[in-house]
Amino acid sequence: MDSDPKFHVAAVVLTYHPDPDVVSNIEAVSAQVARVYVVNNSPGDASARILSPLSGRDDVVILDQPGNVGVATGFNAGIRAALASGFDDVWIFDQDSTVTDGSLRRLLEARDAAGDSAGIVAPALRSNATGVVYARETGVGAEEVDVLISSGSLFSRSLLDEIGLHDQPLFIDYVDHDICLRARGRGFRNFKVYDAILDHSFGDSDPVTIFGRRVYRANYSPMRHFHAARNRIIVIRRHGFGRWFWEDVWFTSKAWAKVLLLERDKRRKIAAALRGAWAGLRYPARELRW
Repeated sequence: MDSDPKFHVAAVVLTYHPDPDVVSNIEAVSAQVARVYVVNNSPGDASARILSPLSGRDDVVILDQPGNVGVATGFNAGIRAALASGFDDVWIFDQDSTVTDGSLRRLLEARDAAGDSAGIVAPALRSNATGVVYARETGVGAEEVDVLISSGSLFSRSLLDEIGLHDQPLFIDYVDHDICLRARGRGFRNFKVYDAILDHSFGDSDPVTIFGRRVYRANYSPMRHFHAARNRIIVIRRHGFGRWFWEDVWFTSKAWAKVLLLERDKRRKIAAALRGAWAGLRYPARELRW
């Protein structure tokens, strides 16, 4: 491969019933990497039409899955393809994230500065809905953190050789927490890089006004609430409590306040979360070992 860092890096973009905007998001990523693997979790005519502008490109590979195999399995499919093609680093994204210019270079510089103990590195997040960097995503330089969201996270081959890929039975939600905490458990340090920015949406980002203030609802489905509740318990059982847990309590409390005050279908979402928590408590102990 060329000595230019971009030629050592492939990206993975996970899609599921994507909007047409996904094409511009993929093009923004492709400008910074050598190849983009688009993992399509919703094969069929509708997704094929959306992704058709990308067909025939040498720098984009579409990997159709048999159906919705989940976030963990989908990311792993793209990562395996990238590593098998000889790439040293893999940069992963959700379909609704838009990378900004120079982000890859800044992530690589921050990782190099951290030395051999550097684990996963990722950019700061800016709201797609408001265009404002989230309050907890502001800072200077790079800061060591416990966990990072999947979208925008950069993994090296050597790190993945040490910690393994995403835990596929988790399917969705807390998949990112788990792999970050596994990296920390092996002595690696994860970094949020504040001068690299990723435009990102959480859920539907549906705005409502309450007490004169605009608030954005995620409107996650009952299925998402089931997996979030189940996997939160699994991650606690696997990794214990720590700074990540108290940060998660803050975010989860805010999210549930919005569900209870502003969202529809509350009863089904509450019931799904309770079933998920019970499933997490009953999750086999042998599956917690890694």
